[in-house]
Amino acid sequence: MSSQGRTAGTDERERVACVELPALPLQLLLLDQPSWREHPVAVVEADRPQAKLVWVNEHARRLRVLPGMRFAAARSLAPQLRASVISTERIELAVSELFGVLLNFSPRVEPGDLQQPGSFWIDPSGMVPLWGELGAWATALQQAVNAAGFAATVVVGFHRFRCLAIARGQAARASAWVIADPGREARMAAAVSLDRLGISARLRDDLAGLGVRTLGEFMALPGPELRVRFGVEAERLHQRGSDGHWAPMQARALVDPVNERVEIDPPEGDVTRLLFRIKPVLERLLEQLADRGSAMSALHLRMRLDHAGAVEQRLEPAAPTLDTMQVLELLRLRIDALELAAAVEEFTLELEGQRTDPGQIALFRTQARRDLDAADRALARLCAALGPEAVTRPQLRAAHLPEARLTYVPTAHVRFPEQRNMQIEGEHPPRIRRLLHRPKRLPPRPRHEADGWCIEPELGPVEHLHGPYRASGGWWVREVERDYYFAETRSGAVLWVFYDRPRRRWFLHGWLE
Repeated sequence: MSSQGRTAGTDERERVACVELPALPLQLLLLDQPSWREHPVAVVEADRPQAKLVWVNEHARRLRVLPGMRFAAARSLAPQLRASVISTERIELAVSELFGVLLNFSPRVEPGDLQQPGSFWIDPSGMVPLWGELGAWATALQQAVNAAGFAATVVVGFHRFRCLAIARGQAARASAWVIADPGREARMAAAVSLDRLGISARLRDDLAGLGVRTLGEFMALPGPELRVRFGVEAERLHQRGSDGHWAPMQARALVDPVNERVEIDPPEGDVTRLLFRIKPVLERLLEQLADRGSAMSALHLRMRLDHAGAVEQRLEPAAPTLDTMQVLELLRLRIDALELAAAVEEFTLELEGQRTDPGQIALFRTQARRDLDAADRALARLCAALGPEAVTRPQLRAAHLPEARLTYVPTAHVRFPEQRNMQIEGEHPPRIRRLLHRPKRLPPRPRHEADGWCIEPELGPVEHLHGPYRASGGWWVREVERDYYFAETRSGAVLWVFYDRPRRRWFLHGWLE
């Protein structure tokens, strides 16, 4: 480890830490194929000869095999090249696992873009009082990632992009660095080769033709001319590496576990009957996890015994699962081994989730307890008794105004929600909105608002107003011209309001979830 101490007067709250797992998909491939470690290895975008290489290891780089090459061309340089495909789902699972590991070192963790997976930013604020120095914290963080089976480099610095560049430049050494001052950080980042930064092969080769091979040489180029000469990618790269660039940390929120508490009266002492009481609770909680796109990674069971205290147990399946019977069998084995001192009068079941393969969710849906055929028969009886228009379902449609984008159509069948059914003209709605049946007219805004604009008093005043987003249409009936805004209140709620220009009035149309 190479570590530099903090300079006097530097506040650790101004720092940012970058955790770089070099070529994460490649690491996943080598975990699957450990015998390939001493050979040139690449991850390809598809299983075909002309597929492009996406990630390559150091053995391949020494043979001049670089990302962006075609697999067939790379094999001509490295006949022993091994290659395979790593699915997006597998990468997302690994990112979720690493996210959980890093949360042990800071409550604010931001995973990087899945187009270049393996990068994480962590807020080191407040870590010095806990660890004594940032060097000890960074070393412990790197060791925790290593214990999870991955190689990583940790860099604590001041500038997000420069920390990332240094981490990628030091990737082969897998160490922890704490940089003392921004000047040293800038010098270390300037020495990093451009081919380590994940830029496109075309931009890399164009710059190499001019003799520009490091980040420092690239940053010396005139920024305003880069877009004209090399395109948007070069312009954005130059902006990210500049002194004035600052991007706030977008920490991923920690998803709370799902749980449920059940009282048993009279207390239950038989293990088989107790499991029958646990089974419907387990099914409900697994369904909640499936709705989040997750599977159970751990289970906590707390049993309060009749006049005998409480017993707590934790179970982890071999892999995240949504299989009720598998989990119940693990519970049965654990409870049988406990020899409980008294009957159970209350239990609390809590499940931790982890993002999983959508195929597992689909399999869980097909095995769900709901009987769709029985539901269809019930709908048929309702339609026979009340008429074919009695049973309807909501359906999205293309329209100018938000309240016209939802209609109800007759239906005689029940089905599970499908992602493709949530599309409007091929696009997915970007946000979940709850709309009022009719927009609520708001009182006129006072000219001077002492505490801010209060749309709903119980939610507090509006602190940020994002917009406007213009909506117009219906001129063939009456003129409609609205400016929509997202109003973020002090309580954290986000209201959806609009200003009706022809009527010169504000309206509340709904809110975001």
